[in-house]
Amino acid sequence: MEIKGEEAAYLMGANEPAKSSVLISNSRYLNNPRMRDIYAQMGLKRDSGDLPGAYLIPELNRAIAEEMDMPRLYELLAEEKARLPEFAQWLDAGFVSDWNACDLSGCAEGTVGATIRRFVEQSGMDIDFMFKDMPKDDFGYLLKRRVQNHDIEHMVTGLDPTPVGEIALIVANVVAISNYFIPEFAQMLSFQPLFLASTSLMRMNCHYPKAVPALLEGFALGYTLGMKQTKPLFMLRWEDHIHTAVSDVRRTLGFEDGPEPGAEHWNWTWDAAKG
Repeated sequence: MEIKGEEAAYLMGANEPAKSSVLISNSRYLNNPRMRDIYAQMGLKRDSGDLPGAYLIPELNRAIAEEMDMPRLYELLAEEKARLPEFAQWLDAGFVSDWNACDLSGCAEGTVGATIRRFVEQSGMDIDFMFKDMPKDDFGYLLKRRVQNHDIEHMVTGLDPTPVGEIALIVANVVAISNYFIPEFAQMLSFQPLFLASTSLMRMNCHYPKAVPALLEGFALGYTLGMKQTKPLFMLRWEDHIHTAVSDVRRTLGFEDGPEPGAEHWNWTWDAAKG
């Protein structure tokens, strides 16, 4: 419904925005044409199935790269490393693994290792799907472990890789990161995930309203799970837990608030959020 007259004046106030022959703003993100375009596309588009769901991610990453102050990010990372001994120890250890080369055949059913083995066998997907080269610095290491842990987080938390589960896991990670790091560094680490979460909510409401309550449930569960973490999920070393029962890990890490793994809690949203 259009708002006119006194009601519009009440909302808009007395000040007028600056006038120019080009779009001008005090937000560098709004001033970036690529950022404006990709945000609008991802927030307003339909998911018709003609293209992969991640089709626009490379373009999104280009937009973010144009606006991310990388020298400042590295400066903040060094400051956080000095402030947080646990984070420094994790970075300096530099532990990485190759899940494709891991022998998980001896892992009993119900363990983390067996769950990972079944995922690889049934999906044919590569857990280590990005940043495959050995990291060259601390930030590269952080990114690599973030990717290596992603699918395992889905498996163990019960926040499945559905349109809702993906966003729920994003929220869990952002909350854990925000509670661990100073706000400026947390904002940089969470920029892309929150871009995806916010545009997903708008897209659902525009085109797939049946899935909106489920997505809000995902936000709530992700928040609750993230609040229980003592460190970011990307710092967890799942390689040490391959023989641990998934139920024990969920209880230890406070993942019980998520759906039971394999419960297909949000599977219906694959169809409800497409077309």
